[in-house]
Amino acid sequence: MPTPSKPSRISLFFAIGIGLSLLAAALKAVVSWLAEVYLYSVPWVGGFLRSIELSEISNLLAFAILGAGLGAATVYLPRRWNHRAKLAFFAFLSPFVFSASYMMQQHLWIQRVATRAEISYRDARDITNDFLKRESGSAGFFGFFPFSTQLADLPTRRKDLEAARAVNPGQLLKKELESYNDPRADMAAYIFSRVGWVVRFMYITIAILTGLIYYFKGHDWAEMRRQAVAAPPPGSPPQPRAKRKI
Repeated sequence: MPTPSKPSRISLFFAIGIGLSLLAAALKAVVSWLAEVYLYSVPWVGGFLRSIELSEISNLLAFAILGAGLGAATVYLPRRWNHRAKLAFFAFLSPFVFSASYMMQQHLWIQRVATRAEISYRDARDITNDFLKRESGSAGFFGFFPFSTQLADLPTRRKDLEAARAVNPGQLLKKELESYNDPRADMAAYIFSRVGWVVRFMYITIAILTGLIYYFKGHDWAEMRRQAVAAPPPGSPPQPRAKRKI
């Protein structure tokens, strides 16, 4: 059987990487949807679980799939490619995989706004975009991603979304703590205002570490595979050594 040429083998590596990223992103989106529908809707407990973004535990499985698959797929790359070049593709795909769950959350939020206001999805998307631009300075996903660290439970009533300014309990507490003019209160206000980012940074760290660990596991498998292919079959006569030129 003819072996694929080098360009086609390199293309196969990139195709595998894109396919794995789509699979991992789909996994994260499904887990996020299940959490929003069945877990976060539970009274009392659901709000807390949403605030700690429990569904982001799926990063462990999603980035294990992506990292191990990309590491194993390096068997199709030339040996001269170092880890830096190989990991550049992992770094390129990772933000898409990590953001997939937040894209699903934004989609479900717009859907809830449309249902509650009895308007079309497009109109609800325009209303939420105006709201995000007013609150965070950016519309669409780039407004939703940072603003969702401030409010775990985003408003769904049209009246609240079109208000002059959204009521943010976190900001109100921060102002209340800062009013005490006490260094300890100021420190508590600083920490509280960034809790959302701390939680998200923790999940980003988990995703990166999991991806790297499983990438090197997959890469080790690829190297063993290369050696097995290069080794002579058992029972074959030893190859004669080349004579040294004097």
